[in-house]
Amino acid sequence: MDPQSTTGESPAGVARAPAPAARSDGSILQGMIGFMMISNVYLTIFAFGMLGCVLSTPLVTWVATLVGAIDRPDHFRRVHQGAIPRLGGLALAIGVACGTMLTYLDASLGERAGAGVSMASHGTLLVAALVILVVGFVDDTRSIGPRVKLLGQAAAVLTLYAGGVRIRSIELLSLNFDLSHPSLALSRLGLPFDLSIPSLLVTMVWFLGCMNVWNLIDGMDGLASGVGLLVSGTLPLVAIHNENFGAAVLSVALAGSLAGFLLYNWHPACIFLGDSGSMLIGLLIGVIGVQGSMGGPSAISILFPIVAMGLPISDTAMAIFRRWVRNLPLSAADRRHVHHLLMGLGLNPRLAALMLYCFSAFLCGAVMLGQALQNEYVTLVLGIFGCLAFLLVVTSRRDELSSLRDDLQARMTRGRQERTAAKVTWEAIQRIELCTSGDAACRIVDQAGRTMGCRDVSIARDEAARADAWAAADDEAMSVPSAIFRLSDGRGRWITMRLCLGAEAPVAADIVFRYMQRLGLALAGRIERLDAEGQEDPGPSARPVAAIAGSAGAPRRFARVGVLLRRLAAPTAPRTAPDGLARPHTPARP
Repeated sequence: MDPQSTTGESPAGVARAPAPAARSDGSILQGMIGFMMISNVYLTIFAFGMLGCVLSTPLVTWVATLVGAIDRPDHFRRVHQGAIPRLGGLALAIGVACGTMLTYLDASLGERAGAGVSMASHGTLLVAALVILVVGFVDDTRSIGPRVKLLGQAAAVLTLYAGGVRIRSIELLSLNFDLSHPSLALSRLGLPFDLSIPSLLVTMVWFLGCMNVWNLIDGMDGLASGVGLLVSGTLPLVAIHNENFGAAVLSVALAGSLAGFLLYNWHPACIFLGDSGSMLIGLLIGVIGVQGSMGGPSAISILFPIVAMGLPISDTAMAIFRRWVRNLPLSAADRRHVHHLLMGLGLNPRLAALMLYCFSAFLCGAVMLGQALQNEYVTLVLGIFGCLAFLLVVTSRRDELSSLRDDLQARMTRGRQERTAAKVTWEAIQRIELCTSGDAACRIVDQAGRTMGCRDVSIARDEAARADAWAAADDEAMSVPSAIFRLSDGRGRWITMRLCLGAEAPVAADIVFRYMQRLGLALAGRIERLDAEGQEDPGPSARPVAAIAGSAGAPRRFARVGVLLRRLAAPTAPRTAPDGLARPHTPARP
């Protein structure tokens, strides 16, 4: 064997085979040292964020008590015992500030964290966070309406957008959607400024959605802070893997601050996040997702933060669907959130929070698995099926699923009935406008009422006929939903319309009464115009009907609408609502 081959050295003394191995060992060692240094940096940021929140929370509790930011139980949605301060967002903000400012105070620390460039947008973030804290502070102390709160959130998002924190493109399932076009070139304080409408709209929806989903899930001790800790602890791992260090620093600082706050917020809680804290969590997590998509050689897919926030997003989606099905405003409060359902199953707040932590941890694990495999489809499938399975199990145990199904079917049925009644009413109004006599207009109203399910439609245009119409309301007529409308302009001229629905009416009683009242208004307006034009002769006993405000083509005058309702054989006095609107009544079936 050649001695040169055994020594691995040439006559010139140049190493051959062992050299790559030596360089490889050296690079591995340097990588391990660099990883340990970076890990120490992020641990330091986490510790400072946690200490800042832990030390400031007692002071914030005293301030909340002083300014009256107290959450008292109402035995409805607030299930805690006693009065609890709810200004925890201030302590959370102090903890985040302590963690992120550490990279500015120690330049070498910030350089080792790799956050020098992408952290430059934190000045804009500071202004936006202050706006959210002010809005949350006012809401926690004095309570503001949802529209005012939404305007404050929009102002914070516009601040971020003006500072460059915006979504310029979306990467989803290997697809890239460019949102930077079309754009407008503007000038702000002598500096160029690009305004892209698609980018602004998507950025606004993203941040408003993030803030409101966290606001809705904050309904139980330790829930929002614990789930936020899991989410903010997962996103820095994804960001560091993609070398998006600015997003990682902010996320680690948020995780440390939430860990410190959870010590006070765990059941039984000493302080609540309040709207200031929940909206701040949503704002910061939204910024983490946007910053992660801007910096580094590879972008964080928008899918990863969405799946990580699967619990608050799915709970909010269910709340929106639930309130739409039941025809409630989106801001209406209820006791059908996922934590309420778990507590309704007999779990105490601690067990309910732990179960929701486990579900959120599963979603965060799906995010890390998808990042490790570089496969977004894995994350998407696990996230969707995990959320659906969890919600189906929870809602089916409390019969909420069957109730939602019945309410959805009822809403769809009412929607079809509303469209049918609106179509019949609109066609009848157009025919009434073409009538040349009051009798012809009354026949059109009678025909429309029978089409909507009325078995009897009686229209009286004088006092004697009105008395006969009331007397005709016998026991048989009053055993079904019925109503009598009196329309007057306050000058002694009346029209009376009596309605009796059939037993198998195709349209619900309240819908029929509402649209028939609208037809009565149109009829009154047409008869008044015919009388004014001299085409209608009311006769010696009949009195023409006054114009009704809101009828088709009628002058806008004030009108009084009264309703006489009877049930079965027991007569009652006519009832008129304070606002002057008719209130139809459906009698109870025997």
